[in-house]
Amino acid sequence: MENIILKYLQQTASTEEKKQLLDWLRESEGNKKIFSGLRDIWLASGNIPPQTAEYSENAFRQFKENVQQYEKKKRQTSYRLRPLLRIAASVALILACSAGGYFIGRQTPDIVYREKEAVVINQAIMGKDSKGSVTLPDGSIAWLNANSKLVYPEKFSDKYRKVKLEGEGYFEVKRDEKAPFYVETNQMTVNVLGTSFDVKDYPNKTNSETTLLTGKVEIHLPGNPDAILLKPDQRLTVDKQTGVHEIKQVDASEYILWINDKLICQDEKLSVVLHKIKLWYGMELVCQQGTPVDQRLSLTIRKESPDEIFKLLEMIVPIRYSIKDDIIYVKPKK
Repeated sequence: MENIILKYLQQTASTEEKKQLLDWLRESEGNKKIFSGLRDIWLASGNIPPQTAEYSENAFRQFKENVQQYEKKKRQTSYRLRPLLRIAASVALILACSAGGYFIGRQTPDIVYREKEAVVINQAIMGKDSKGSVTLPDGSIAWLNANSKLVYPEKFSDKYRKVKLEGEGYFEVKRDEKAPFYVETNQMTVNVLGTSFDVKDYPNKTNSETTLLTGKVEIHLPGNPDAILLKPDQRLTVDKQTGVHEIKQVDASEYILWINDKLICQDEKLSVVLHKIKLWYGMELVCQQGTPVDQRLSLTIRKESPDEIFKLLEMIVPIRYSIKDDIIYVKPKK
């Protein structure tokens, strides 16, 4: 196994050898210690550049991509988190962590996550057509939508709990007044004690959103010294370009439809069906005047693509559709 570890550190290991390494690391804590010792010798020998945040990110990214390629060839995407990918994320970030510690997220006052010892960091990653859930170290649960990533430590600090989100996640946070829970994105930091809420911040979207279902959350925006408090059934939208934010009253339950195994519409108006479809796929929808929005229909969506669903709708209601840049355009059939 030492030979395979050396090959991995030299970036010459084959795909099968990388899998063997992951399986071996999974067997025991002792194997992880052996790996860490050989890694430290490798680092000390000067064979690779000094450990930096940039190098850590590159090391993790390369390792993750290699494992994803292997997984793609081996089997199709499943609904739940792939165990091998979760192990790969943990192992890769063990490699990336230096003796001085590792922290996630940008450095903000009072909520920097840093430890004296190297910390195991997990990454839960969802692909384009997958979504799933993960139980966090404190028992809180996070659901991740498609194209989303959650970074979290193997063990939370006693003083606070902090995760980094890219994409969309719904959280049911276990209450702990001594350790507040932080969800950090590129645009905001959401601070909670115990509650349920949805956070949405995709890199390619113009807005970031937080929707509160139960409890209370406190939101911190860059450049804004005052915290923003949300009440249940309120939704905060932030324009990424201007930083301008807006709070609206909504039915918050609609914004977590995507966490279910399927979307069921039973004898509902087309207007309601289209609204639910928009939230289910996380896309924008433009409906042209004259569309028969009062026509009723029943529909069940599981893992079908938007194209598949709208081709079906075209067969049962007099509409035409097109999809461009994550926007669905619907108009009446002439």
